[in-house]
Amino acid sequence: MTMKPSLARSIFFYIASVVLLSVAAVGFFSYRYSSVELRKQNERHLSEIVSNAVNHTDLYLKTYERAHLSLVTNVDVKRFLDRPPEDDYDYYAYTKALKEETIQPLFIQSPQIMTVYLIGYHGKWVYFVNPALRLITDPFPRVTLNELDAETEANGGLTIINNSVFSDSDNQMITLARKIHGEVYDQFKGILAIEIKADEFSQLWKGLDLGPEGFFSIVDNQGRIVYNPDNQWIGRKISGELREKMDRNPLRSFLDSSMGGERMFVSMKSAYSGWHLLVSIPAENIRKPIASIRYSSLLVGLITLFAALLLAYRFGRNIAKPIQILKNGMRQTEQGNWIRISNPGLKNELGELIARYNLMVKSLSELMDTLYRTELRQKDAELERQKAELQSLQLQINPHFLYNTLENIICYAVIQNSGEITEIADSIASMFRYSIETHIEETAIVNELKHVLHYMTIMKHRVGREFELDVRIPPDYFLKKMARLTLQPLIENVFQHAFADGIEDYHYIRLDAWSSGEDLLLALEDNGVGMAPARLADLQSQLESNQLADRKLRSGAGNGGIGMMNVHRRIQLVFGERYGLGIESTPGIGTRVRIRLPNVET
Repeated sequence: MTMKPSLARSIFFYIASVVLLSVAAVGFFSYRYSSVELRKQNERHLSEIVSNAVNHTDLYLKTYERAHLSLVTNVDVKRFLDRPPEDDYDYYAYTKALKEETIQPLFIQSPQIMTVYLIGYHGKWVYFVNPALRLITDPFPRVTLNELDAETEANGGLTIINNSVFSDSDNQMITLARKIHGEVYDQFKGILAIEIKADEFSQLWKGLDLGPEGFFSIVDNQGRIVYNPDNQWIGRKISGELREKMDRNPLRSFLDSSMGGERMFVSMKSAYSGWHLLVSIPAENIRKPIASIRYSSLLVGLITLFAALLLAYRFGRNIAKPIQILKNGMRQTEQGNWIRISNPGLKNELGELIARYNLMVKSLSELMDTLYRTELRQKDAELERQKAELQSLQLQINPHFLYNTLENIICYAVIQNSGEITEIADSIASMFRYSIETHIEETAIVNELKHVLHYMTIMKHRVGREFELDVRIPPDYFLKKMARLTLQPLIENVFQHAFADGIEDYHYIRLDAWSSGEDLLLALEDNGVGMAPARLADLQSQLESNQLADRKLRSGAGNGGIGMMNVHRRIQLVFGERYGLGIESTPGIGTRVRIRLPNVET
């Protein structure tokens, strides 16, 4: 069959459309996803950096707060505030002692401290310069006591000020100041301040790489820049728009152009110092990788699309014809015509597919015919077999007991006029009525026990003595399902074979029941003569074979084996192959028959 050119063009068109849409969708969504993820990754990276920097900065400042507290509690510092030196000699002696005993050890312990400054409300002040730095040649306080008092916390808390107390400092300083008490904690007597270089912060962040154009910056709670790598920004106030964005987006990125070009910022406020720490990188640094992803995605998409179009064209030409052949063959199969299709000379996988298809059609045609005929025969045979087995089992109930019972009734009737005849006749009538209900295969345990009770009533008159069954079945199990005519044949088997030499006072028949998962187990025990090992093995083998009693068993086992096999098979026909009887016996000890049933209510 000649391939229609339109089929190849259709395949080419659809495949090209799918490829084009796929490439476009993959390129678009991968670009969008990569862009978003890259921005999120940068934001997470900057957030982690700023969070770590804030923690390091707070720890750094807390170190100097401890140094600050060591001076606040110093006795000589408190004495200076309460009783300052009166003359120059006392002033010199005091400052020398304080320097040697307190300040110099402090400079050794914290070498980054540049200046310690103490001023009392009485107007006298004292300062100490770190001898390792000596950056203040002619110190004179440029901040008045009133100005310093106004900037520090009224409750004596630590205040961080972003400039130096001294006028000739050539370095950007950070001052830690607080109001302090004298020897009596009734009121503040002065202010203590220590100064450190703001450049120390850059040492904290030296290991954090923000690129050549990225930077850290610290902004105090008044909006002034405390630290910036570019000294021209230090001391300047940030724009109101930038400050608003910082407050509105903690630890989230935002764009702003107020610090030189469009930049991405991430900020975090320190709960300890009240400062904002800013991390900033140019927005262009973020856009460059995104632009690279966009161009790369576009280039790869175009190359992929071109290659896919070529493959689609080749695929359409090579696949259209065999597909059309298979399509026509399948259409015939759908209509029920199991016909083979011709191979147009293909020796590749498509040719093998056509050959396999022809083989499948042939096999399915033969299989469907065979399966249909076999299923019909099996259904008919199975129904007939089950019906015959059920009827056969019901008809094989040993009739000898009923015959002997009728003879006893006749004897009683001849010898004496007694109510016993009425009792026997009533029990026989009940047993006959229960036995001939062949349309009922399932019953409750309580019905089986009633049937056994009628049997025991008749047995009492047959053997001439009372014999009570030891029934230990819990009342909760009385309505559980079991196969009809199960217990009475087994109990009759005990009287015929276990107590074959006669019933003695020590003889017993015990009946019990219990649950085991989804199964219900009944046990029938006696202490009769038991079974010989060979006889027990033969009977167990017959039970495992799941077959009706055969001639071999009839000739070698007696009616007891036949009755037990029939009860076993009837249980399986009613409930399934996993249910039935099991038997254990010891010569001279007794026999135990286990009945396995489904644990369900009637």
